[in-house]
Amino acid sequence: MRIVSLFRRRILQAGVIAVSCFLSLSVALGQQRVLQSVAPAVDVPLSPTEEAEKNGNALRISLKDLTKLALQNNLDIAISDTNEKLYRQRVLQAYGPYDPALSITIGNQSTRRPNTNLTNQSTQGNFNKTSQQIWDFQFTQNLPTGAGIIGTYNSGRSVTNQQYALFGTQYSTNLNFQFSQPLNRNRQIDQIRGTIKLANLDTKLNDSQFKQMVTNTIATIQTMYWDLVGAIRDFEIRRDSVRLAQISLDNNIKKVEIGVQPKISITEARAEVANRQVSMIVARKAIMVAENNLRAVISPNRNAEIWQKVIVPTETPDFQEYKVNLDQAIQTALKNRPELEQFSLQLEENSINHQLSRNSKKWQVDLVASFGTMGAAGTVNELVGQSTIDPRLIGGIGVANAKLLTGGFANWFAGLNIQIPLRNRSLDAQMAQLQIQRQQLDLNRTNTEQRIMVQVRNAIEDLETNKQRVETAKAALQLSQEQLDGETMRFTSGMSQNFLVLQRQQDLATAKNVELQALIAYKKSVITLQQAINTLLESNEFEIGKSGLPSPAKTRPLF
Repeated sequence: MRIVSLFRRRILQAGVIAVSCFLSLSVALGQQRVLQSVAPAVDVPLSPTEEAEKNGNALRISLKDLTKLALQNNLDIAISDTNEKLYRQRVLQAYGPYDPALSITIGNQSTRRPNTNLTNQSTQGNFNKTSQQIWDFQFTQNLPTGAGIIGTYNSGRSVTNQQYALFGTQYSTNLNFQFSQPLNRNRQIDQIRGTIKLANLDTKLNDSQFKQMVTNTIATIQTMYWDLVGAIRDFEIRRDSVRLAQISLDNNIKKVEIGVQPKISITEARAEVANRQVSMIVARKAIMVAENNLRAVISPNRNAEIWQKVIVPTETPDFQEYKVNLDQAIQTALKNRPELEQFSLQLEENSINHQLSRNSKKWQVDLVASFGTMGAAGTVNELVGQSTIDPRLIGGIGVANAKLLTGGFANWFAGLNIQIPLRNRSLDAQMAQLQIQRQQLDLNRTNTEQRIMVQVRNAIEDLETNKQRVETAKAALQLSQEQLDGETMRFTSGMSQNFLVLQRQQDLATAKNVELQALIAYKKSVITLQQAINTLLESNEFEIGKSGLPSPAKTRPLF
């Protein structure tokens, strides 16, 4: 009877060991099969993206669509885009001096002077009195050649008490045109034309800086996108590691119950589960941080709907080799980088300022011409008598205006206005400073070209290094999987220990994480290289529209 009982006990132990071996061999056959068969019994949390998919508040979005959304809503870009409107208004302001101007003076004037001359003797005792009504008009216009036109028309009505004045009430008119054209100084350029050129260059400089900012923003956004992808995948890797540790714990509990394994193996397994759970909690926080950082750059304001959504990337960090030629990449960078374009614009501004300073040192030789005519009319002073006055001048303002063209009272002038600067140390110093600034700009441009070349070389080297990282990480992952399979089989046959199996599981999770980081690093290195050669916009099929914002940003909102 005792022999039968012992035999039954041995059979039970053999059955338990067989079950334990089956579970361990299942792990050895592959993590995915184990997780599928045992995962429902293991209590592990969902990732934030899985919760969002379950709750219906997930925003599934690709890298390109997220970039469009960010360019549409990014506050830094929106602020910089207003600079374009500002600089365009400055260009319009620079054309202001070419706007014609009309000035009008209308008024009454009364003058009383003491009577000190017999010829100006008045009819009212010891003072002369004159009352005037004035209607004056002046038109001015600057021309793009540096010339200027001034046209004036003056008319008025005056009443005087002078005894010997021919008219008691007199109407006077005056019409005059003046034209001046610089022949030396201000002929090719003047302050107005210089200001217009500088304003246009400032607009181009702002456009270049805006394109640079958009490129940098795209690089930042896409880098943050891959950070989120990496954080989500890292959480999944650590969660799978928790599941494996939990499976090992369950197996150890069963083996301890049948007496084939010491109780310390349960403690070891539980400690490993706790450690991996801590890692999983930290990874979950990393997802939330990455998502909040990404929301901040694509949200137009704090009340935007994106803050109520959970961003779920649809891209996976699959390896896709990006091939590039070093010499071609450097030439493309030197051709496309906005920093070099900005140096060219700054050199052009320096040239314009130098031209303005040199222009101010020239002799001023202006051709000046003017032509005018006048007319007069009035009522006869009774003390003088009508016989002394030309009857064609008797009348009102209409007669005075008619005499402007028919009276023959023309006057004209043609000549040169010459100014010779003898010395101007202020301009000499200003021109010397501009020359020094030009030398500095040339040196800075050369330095920037070398810096860009270094950036491109380093970006390509980083790309190649990360490619090797991916290849090595894949091989290391395969070896880690094989080591776990082998250690599991050794443990099943009693040739290994529980903590070694747990260590191999942890090594596998680490290898998966290393491969993930290598893939994410390769994606980022592609972005860095495209940013270095300034092809990031073209690579994403974006172009800067007339309004400043990239064209795809004007598409329909994604949510």
